[in-house]
Amino acid sequence: MRTTLTLESDAFAVAQNYAQARALKLGQAVSELIRLGSAERLPMRQKDGVWVFELPADAPKVTAARVKELLEDTP
Repeated sequence: MRTTLTLESDAFAVAQNYAQARALKLGQAVSELIRLGSAERLPMRQKDGVWVFELPADAPKVTAARVKELLEDTP
């Protein structure tokens, strides 16, 4: 399938490097990266009726203050 994509410059650089490292055409590289990203599933479990992600023990804690800070940065 042929289509036109507009990629952010950082995403384009990743796709281009991926393609060059594997001797792929850019479209093939983008397709592979999308498949890889969509196939990855984060482990989840239900806690007190809410689904939560299983994060590594050394992952930073998500606090209410951090969520508020991130929300304030949202355009």
